[in-house]
Parts: sequence; structure tokens; C-alpha cells
Amino acid sequence: MGTRYRDYTSDDMMKVSRFLSHAHSQLNRPSSWTIARFEFEIFFYQLRAGLLPEWEQNIGLWERDNGELAAVVCRDGDFYFQLDTDHPQEELLCEMLEFIEAKSAPAAVKLAVPKGMSKLEELVQGRGYVHLPNESDNIISITLEKDFPVNIPVGFLLQCGEEVSDQAKAQGHIMAFNYPGTAHAEQMLRLYGGIRQAPGYRPDLDLSLVNEQGEVVAFCNAFVDEVNRIGILEPVGTHVDYRLRGLGQAVIYEALNRLRFLGMVKGYTGPMQPFYQRIGFQMDVEFEVWQKD
Repeated sequence: MGTRYRDYTSDDMMKVSRFLSHAHSQLNRPSSWTIARFEFEIFFYQLRAGLLPEWEQNIGLWERDNGELAAVVCRDGDFYFQLDTDHPQEELLCEMLEFIEAKSAPAAVKLAVPKGMSKLEELVQGRGYVHLPNESDNIISITLEKDFPVNIPVGFLLQCGEEVSDQAKAQGHIMAFNYPGTAHAEQMLRLYGGIRQAPGYRPDLDLSLVNEQGEVVAFCNAFVDEVNRIGILEPVGTHVDYRLRGLGQAVIYEALNRLRFLGMVKGYTGPMQPFYQRIGFQMDVEFEVWQKD
């Protein structure tokens, strides 16, 4: 069955989301992005910032003759390949690379290539890309075969959904990723809350730990892919002044327990950090970054 390219439109959002879920079911792992990363990109920032039309121009779709998606290209800094097979046709991969290269200046073209996809590696090398050994990306996972211990220290309260204001959540995000006083922080305070518009958003999985002053000191939002019985944590963070107190572990474990109660069997997030490894996550999918020379 052949494939043909067409432009992405906003009406394709759910079609792409379903394809990402389908790809996971075919591969028994994420192809590249999860449905959470796709929805997060759209609703967390791009839509409210007025940047969605520009961002959508970097999405390419390839459909089979029956109208079903065969492949998708998305961009989050680097370009990512969304495929439902580990052995795609070379012609399709070449078309995806041509689309990517048409969207960027040569020195700005960077690709996240799944480790072990040898055909794609051969093609990018042949087109003049070089591997960047100091750059990478990955997806990590944890099985939900048992309940996780949730120990919330005295003086902190677990809240979810609209129990926490957008301003408090925005400030929590700013302090978790340590960018106070920046232009980006000003934008975050103004725009935070768009994630509630995402189709996969659930207030009961939007968790925050707050201190006695009402400040968000740790947070974890989770999406659900019911087809694959998986949960995806996005975003996750802990205030820089409240680390090493068990707060991040507590809010993550609470999210994982809620996902398990909903029937999910595995949780995903990323990229890997020593903290995630300590609390039980393992490497699942790795990507190498290549840049046009």
C-alpha cells in the first residue's frame, strides 16, 4: 500500500493522537512521542502564546491509500519521526527527510533518530548529517504492578485540579525549572492553564504538593492512553529549594497509584535523570541527535 504526503491542519489533532497510540500498540513501546507530548506541546504553551499556526507548519503527515496515517513528523527543537514500524520503506523516510530539510536552514536541521533504526541512520549519514554525541533524548518507564508508598511530610498538602490556581502552578513551574525573573517567566504567569483544554486532561491526575503558604513545591500531571493501558507524566517538577525532601517522589508515586487504579499497567516520562532512576524508572526508548553538516 502506497503513501502520500499532505499538510497538517488543526482538524488533524485527534487523528495524530490516535496514530501515536496505534504506533505504540504496534511496537509495544512509544515510537517517538506519546499522546501526552503531542497534546502538551499544543495546549501548554503554543496555543495560548499565539504560536500554534507556526508550530503546526512543522508537522507533516503521510497517509496510506485508505486514509490511515502511516507516518508523522513533529518538531520540539529537534525533528522527530513518528512511525508504526521499525522497518519503514526507504522512499517514505526520504520524503520525511525532504520535508524536514525544507522547513529549516541547513545548519539548523537536527533530527532525533531512534537508536537501532539502522536504515534511517544510513540515510541521514548519506545526506551529510553528523552524530552529536553530547546530545540525546529518551523515554523512560516504570511498571505499575504494585502500589507505591506515598509519604507526604508534615506541612505539605496534596491538591489536584482547580484546587490550585493557575498562578500558583505557574510559579511552581518557574521555580522547578529555575527561570524566575525572565521574560519566559512573565509569559508563563500570563499564559499558564492551557493544559486544561487538552482532550486528555483530567483534574484528578493534575497533582500538586503545596506548602503552608500555598506555594506549589512539587507537581505531576498525568495523561492516560487507555488503548495501551499506559499513563504518561507531563509535566513533572520540584521547586529548586525543596528538593531532596521526598516531595517529588511522593507526588509521582501518587500519580502512578492513581494510574494503576484506573487500570494502567505502565507509566512513562523522560528524559532519564538520576532521580528517576532512584525511584524505579528504567530506560525504554533512546534517541541520538544528528545535525546537517
